Amino acid sequence: MKVQVSAPGKLFLAGEYAVVEAGYPALVAALDRYLTVTVETSDKGRVYSSQQGLTVFWDRSDEDVVPLEDDSYALIFSAMKVAEAYVRMLDQQTVVFYSLSVSSQLDDRQSGIKYGLGSSGAVTVATIKAVLLYYGLEVSAYRVFQLAAIAQLQVGMTGSFGDLAASSYGGLIAYHSLDRNWLAGLLDTCTLSEILAMPWKDVGIERLSLPTSLSLLIGWTGRAASTPALVDQARQKGNQTDKENSHREFLSNSKACLHRLIQACRQGDVASFKEGISENRKLLQVFSQEMEMVIETPALTNLCQLAEEEGAVAKSSGAGGGDCGIAFVSQEHDMKKIYQKWQEADIVPLELTIADEIK
Repeated sequence: MKVQVSAPGKLFLAGEYAVVEAGYPALVAALDRYLTVTVETSDKGRVYSSQQGLTVFWDRSDEDVVPLEDDSYALIFSAMKVAEAYVRMLDQQTVVFYSLSVSSQLDDRQSGIKYGLGSSGAVTVATIKAVLLYYGLEVSAYRVFQLAAIAQLQVGMTGSFGDLAASSYGGLIAYHSLDRNWLAGLLDTCTLSEILAMPWKDVGIERLSLPTSLSLLIGWTGRAASTPALVDQARQKGNQTDKENSHREFLSNSKACLHRLIQACRQGDVASFKEGISENRKLLQVFSQEMEMVIETPALTNLCQLAEEEGAVAKSSGAGGGDCGIAFVSQEHDMKKIYQKWQEADIVPLELTIADEIK
């Protein structure tokens, strides 16, 4: 028995930092570069990732998966355990052994450099889908998102879970952030069946499309960034008394900006979408100054300026501090000129497109 499942990486297009607060919106795109999980029957339980080159064996205690060695694959094991708990919830047994292996296109294959395309979200989603499929179960994108959110919360991951929504659904989505504190409280008091049966607080996921004439361009600055560290830094500074008013104003302005961007996608309004991207960049610039953070690095500023010289709109993507910047253009020749300018400035164009909806 062998199954194989792929999940796409992601990039945040707008709404960063605000979306970590419950109910706040962001635009997130799944990209056509994938992480693949293969599950096949084995005489021993094992997990292997080609990125780390490490095999960790596991056993069972009753039906539960128990790693036998270090905690190198804590997130993968959490996803396996949650998926198997769901299988048992449906009155199926989970007593077999299997080998689970991970391969990824989300990082540079030769150097191992991370582009910030959401490998933790993709591996969580792909692991859950692969384990469920191994047991003969195919579930909705929303159910995958729910199980993935539980798996990440159980290992203490921070963030909005927007990457999980993008990897579960594919395409371009408007994501309203889940109330993580609400869900964390339920994990100690409710069964998995009860948690999945109730409406989840604040979360919203809507499929969208970019206005037809626009193309998404992605440039990598050559510097990797740590999203959890940057998000935690923003939270700590946002809790300081002298920063609270600025933080509240940023949240309010970001929500209004994202609502206009989402409406522009619904209506295919190119002008309004480009205005919204420019506005979101300005909001992030002010936020970073007031929080005394570096979101838009000099390399990201250069990336944006070079794109704007060719009539595009551009901004940082995700937590910033390095990683990728994005631009939106409406003409093929503008795209080629931007790529050329980026390359001359040692910015690596990542020729990716928004992934199709996942069936």
